[in-house]
Amino acid sequence: MKKVLITFLIVATTILHFGCETENNPVTPSGFKGYIYYSNGGEIARIKLSDQTVEKLMSNATQADITSNSDIIAVESYPTERIIITDLYGANRQSIIESESYTGPKHKYYFDRPRISFNQQYIAYEGDDVYNPITYVINSTDGSLVATIGDYDERLPFISPSWAPDGSLFVQGWTSMNNGIYKITPDFSSIARIDPNLTNVSHPNVSPDGSKIAFIRDGKLWTMGLDGSNATLIQTNVDDITMPTWSPDSKFIAASGDGKLYIIDIGNKVVTQLEHAYASEGSQLTWRY
Repeated sequence: MKKVLITFLIVATTILHFGCETENNPVTPSGFKGYIYYSNGGEIARIKLSDQTVEKLMSNATQADITSNSDIIAVESYPTERIIITDLYGANRQSIIESESYTGPKHKYYFDRPRISFNQQYIAYEGDDVYNPITYVINSTDGSLVATIGDYDERLPFISPSWAPDGSLFVQGWTSMNNGIYKITPDFSSIARIDPNLTNVSHPNVSPDGSKIAFIRDGKLWTMGLDGSNATLIQTNVDDITMPTWSPDSKFIAASGDGKLYIIDIGNKVVTQLEHAYASEGSQLTWRY
């Protein structure tokens, strides 16, 4: 049953912690595993981290997420905008949900940044309108609407969804209205703000081990616990960093900045630029082994 979430609780503030500045390493050393998927100019590509080779996977598709079976969830732009599931190279595209322009229900107006849940049952995405989006949750098999997260008319828009392993969903409030980072319960029945009343926060991304959230504040990378504790600034020399995503082992964070891709080693305080890979502005990143 669809549930509309338009109320929330403000969680008590927590103590802020500030990290040391990282060093920049312009050359990728060996040791990183897997692939980072990204979008560039209407195409989906991936970079193999062991040798930095870039492979273009498909055109007319953006904002890739990867299923447990290594299929790709993505947004296809034409001839009809839709969320698709396809094989690695886009040869067998199947529609999950299609746009009905402005004649159908609002959750079929617009699609951006789809993320599939850890249990593969749901897909959350930004929808409704590019200028006033909110988050929708649909069934990953048949595209049926499960939950509506927020209400722009009530000045409660929520965007940039990211799943936690336990099925909870984390979203960002709109910068000029209800900015903050919020947690939605696995049954989509309630929502609460969990950050310590920070300003200008965006792009939350939950670590695969369920211990931390990476997010952006004022163009800088931060992390904190899923309860909002230990908010920490990860200082880097990268300008306007955005779109963080965790490595599968939750040890590193990949992010983009000025179109370039970087890996941030939080433990050793090292930033590594990935050569040959360039992501479009606002491109969702996904790291898989």
